[in-house]
Amino acid sequence: MFVGTTEAASLLSISAQRVRVLLQEGRIQGARKINGRTWVIPLYKGMPRIAGRSRGPKPRWRSCRHCGKNTIHFNRPNIGINKNNQNTELHVVSAKRCSKNLAKGHEIDIHGPCRIVYRPEKPHSCGATV
Repeated sequence: MFVGTTEAASLLSISAQRVRVLLQEGRIQGARKINGRTWVIPLYKGMPRIAGRSRGPKPRWRSCRHCGKNTIHFNRPNIGINKNNQNTELHVVSAKRCSKNLAKGHEIDIHGPCRIVYRPEKPHSCGATV
């Protein structure tokens, strides 16, 4: 799998400019330019390989790929507003990683045997709409 400079920077938890400096120094193994301007960086076990130096502090690259857990957030105030006003335009479910929204809406498909659906028009027998 290959990534660009911005994706490599987020994986390593460093700035994109620092990745470009490492590329210019030839320290990222297997990286090459395509079309004369775009860098393609290969991943090994989910991370780019960076050659070390003999001087200076040892690099402390991130060992994990993501900054936090993926969570599903239910916006209860929007569920109440949609129920009272019959307005189904407000988003009630969102998928998040850290504080970043990955997806939001009335329905979110999760890879694997799971699916969450918001149906105000067809509540469950106990009154739940999600």
